Amino acid sequence: MTTDVTIRPMQAADTEAAERLYRLAFGTYFQLPEPIAFRGDAEMVGPRWRTYPDGGLVAERDGTMIGMSFAANWGSLGVLGPVAVHPDLWKHGIARLLLGATVEVFERWGSRIVGLFTFPQSAMHLRLYQSFGFWPRTLMPAMAKPVGEAQAVPGAAALSARADRAALVAACRALADSVYAGLDLSREIATVLDERLGEVVLLMEDGALAGFAVCHAGARSEGGSRSCGIKFALVRSGEAAPARFRNLVAACEEFARSRGIPQVVTGVTTGRQGAYRIMCDLGFRTLVAGVAMHRPYADAYDRPDIFALDDWR
Repeated sequence: MTTDVTIRPMQAADTEAAERLYRLAFGTYFQLPEPIAFRGDAEMVGPRWRTYPDGGLVAERDGTMIGMSFAANWGSLGVLGPVAVHPDLWKHGIARLLLGATVEVFERWGSRIVGLFTFPQSAMHLRLYQSFGFWPRTLMPAMAKPVGEAQAVPGAAALSARADRAALVAACRALADSVYAGLDLSREIATVLDERLGEVVLLMEDGALAGFAVCHAGARSEGGSRSCGIKFALVRSGEAAPARFRNLVAACEEFARSRGIPQVVTGVTTGRQGAYRIMCDLGFRTLVAGVAMHRPYADAYDRPDIFALDDWR
């Protein structure tokens, strides 16, 4: 029964409990011997709530947290997840209550499209999301690569070291808008830099921005101390885009090396065929096979001519 379940906005005081619940739920799903150790010393809920304090929701029963969900606002694109329910209460309708309330958040924001990452082998997950208008489009593997030998990357720069940060953030926003109108990673960029959760790696050409990557790295970031997580990356389109893309990924790997982090982790959909093939060529291998689901069923920037990475987990 769900009539005694309350859905309310997440508050700052909820984030530690929500993090534990998230770890327990996903660690149990993946059958880890210690579920609470899922994702190591990475932190998912705190950084996301501080980035989007209007995007977190909590499910409670008798004052106890039993579920949580998150909405992220990338301008015209909304990203749903994670959604987690205490394992003792799976298949009790709680995720459905959370999803209904989370979809209302995206509608309030005016998101043109909402995307999510889920498990293609799970008929339960697919059926649940489809009931809210999300439809599977392409595979979205989470991929990883060990950091290799040092390499020089022409045009690579760190946004945190630039005096013209505001202008470069505006350039990142304009580049994102060029592939999907209204796409905006500004809040993700601000959180990473202001809280020192990683770096925004830039690729410059003739003094102009040719690409950027939002990277989480270090304990209590979304990457943790063992992974440099590329949450989003994009290069300028055109004939040189594949080479730019390779250089940007290499620059992210160099950043990981500078922090003593042994691997790079990210996501890419097979709908961006060129980007996916380059990632395979570079030595990235699938950690978890996922599927991207969109509401409504539209491609957004998930096209073969777009060289972008995004991790929606």
